[in-house]
Amino acid sequence: MTLPIPDGSALSTGLAQDLDFRRLAFGWLEQRTEGGAKPLSRGEIQEFKGHRPEARHHLILQEGIWKPAELLGTLSVTTGLPHGRKDRTIYHDEMSGGLVDYQFTASPKKQHQNKGLVQAAELNLPVIYFRGTVSGAFDVYFPVYVQIPPGRRTALLDLTSRSLPTGLVDFGYSGSLIEVDPEHGERTVRSRLHQRDFRANVMTAYQKHCAVCTLGHSKLLDAAHIVEDSQGGRPEISNGLALCKIHHAAYDSNIMGISPDHRIHIRRDILEETDGPMLRHGLQDHEGQQLRVLPANRTWHPDREALAERFDTFKTATPLG
Repeated sequence: MTLPIPDGSALSTGLAQDLDFRRLAFGWLEQRTEGGAKPLSRGEIQEFKGHRPEARHHLILQEGIWKPAELLGTLSVTTGLPHGRKDRTIYHDEMSGGLVDYQFTASPKKQHQNKGLVQAAELNLPVIYFRGTVSGAFDVYFPVYVQIPPGRRTALLDLTSRSLPTGLVDFGYSGSLIEVDPEHGERTVRSRLHQRDFRANVMTAYQKHCAVCTLGHSKLLDAAHIVEDSQGGRPEISNGLALCKIHHAAYDSNIMGISPDHRIHIRRDILEETDGPMLRHGLQDHEGQQLRVLPANRTWHPDREALAERFDTFKTATPLG
């Protein structure tokens, strides 16, 4: 099943060229995704080809496995939403030991795609994993390393930083990966993967802007739960808000509340406090305002029952002091 691999100097030359291209691609993705914090549309990903002479290959073509003929192994793996359901926001991943299980294609005409994954595993070549969000954008993981279990027609994709090798090449990019302590088990990997899915979906739905102040820098934005996981909240867009870090912290600490009519409320003691421009413009001036950014798709708007449940907590909050 393995593709022919050049011997000797030919392999060294081909491997060096292959790794140089991947390094170029990862550096570009690091910048465009802001260290893995920002999902990318297909159009944004396709801007890679042609931005400089060395970028001679697209990074993504379609769902499935993509291996440019000149490279020694697979460059990227792309998945859409499970079962093609656009309204579904929760992945039910097949996992083995905390690794995402990617099934080989069964089509006789596409066996070269499977062989590309096998060769990426044999040569320890890092790949890109484009994971589809509900709005047609992709959460991007790189560099991802591939494992092929003996006797199985499947590839295991390690999206965690624990897979980064120390001997082959140091790409210097790990911000897009899931940080997992080696002792933690599959449940932790799955939980953090779903947190990333939730963030990517919420960021895409809110067009990467804070719902309160419209700040648009992805690294300064969080996907905030309206009803927390620990309280039974589901990782769906309608149970989420895109908030900058200040407004997320204010929301979580009940300094700021959002009523079911999408109106912003600031706790009374904070309104009466005198401090400086950050307090005034960052919090006090938003009192009584409507959320300034909402998803274009109304089914993704904040769930009113969830907002009401959370707003009751805000109304009973005890002022800090």
